[in-house]
Amino acid sequence: MPLPQFNNRPVRSHKRSRFDVVIVILLALGIFAEATANAQAGGVIGATSDVNIRACATLDCQVIGSAALGDSIEITGDIVDGFYPVRWYGREGFVFALYVTPPGEAPTFIEGDDSCNRVALVFNIGIGEEPSQSIVDTLVETKTPATMFPMGWWAAAYPDYLTQLDDAGFVIGTHGDQQLFLTTLSDEAIAEDISNSVSAIEAVIDRDIDQYFTPYAADTDLRVQAIVSSLGLLPVGWHVSANDYGPAATEAGVYDRVTDNVYPGAIIEMHLDGPATEQSTALALPRVIEDLQEDGYEFVTVPELTLPCVV
Repeated sequence: MPLPQFNNRPVRSHKRSRFDVVIVILLALGIFAEATANAQAGGVIGATSDVNIRACATLDCQVIGSAALGDSIEITGDIVDGFYPVRWYGREGFVFALYVTPPGEAPTFIEGDDSCNRVALVFNIGIGEEPSQSIVDTLVETKTPATMFPMGWWAAAYPDYLTQLDDAGFVIGTHGDQQLFLTTLSDEAIAEDISNSVSAIEAVIDRDIDQYFTPYAADTDLRVQAIVSSLGLLPVGWHVSANDYGPAATEAGVYDRVTDNVYPGAIIEMHLDGPATEQSTALALPRVIEDLQEDGYEFVTVPELTLPCVV
């Protein structure tokens, strides 16, 4: 019986060399410093490989152009309905603000539009214990979307499990390669770790990863976010954590932390390979899903949560 598909993403061709080339260019040309210099004259496209320029500030408006990762673009006004008004090669238009970096800033996505009751489950993977099959079974059986963030080393260690996640249609981002505190590393070391993770994950799923990143131990800052963005990945954070990564995690603790703190637009962070996962998150998850749905919440993927609510 085929597994349900949780998103309509196209299956892209496997192009691991794209990231290897990007890393070489970033380091050889000093793109991190260059991005800052470019931003002084306007914005820079980041956190994605390319972004559409539209004739008006809605996602269904006519596309009049496409700007690539690292392109400079002039921001001509304040955000309108989630879009920056821009000027690009003499053309006036609008670009989704999440992918335009103004001077002195870096993109990060922590929560969605709060005008509708959408929430997103994310699972950071790479603690190192045996991954939970019951969590995947719950998500599949209840047809609940989720966004997975495996580490690169973990992808190599558990290829069959990662393939199962991808075959089920879950969005697959990256949680970095090794358990490193990125804020303590050099620019080059950060870029290398992320590049290695992408290569390892793509080697298993045989396609480009989805362009989203979560930092190990939530360790991030403006510099890390800028580097991640310049690699074409959107940094993702959260305000609601199940706090389920350690041996003391319990079913009641996970359930209470999520249901007591959830709100419209929330990203809910969980793990599926912790030392107490089967006694905590695996047991709490069915109740979390059922009770939040009864309260009117809709589960969506992170890519879906980045978009405005549809009225």
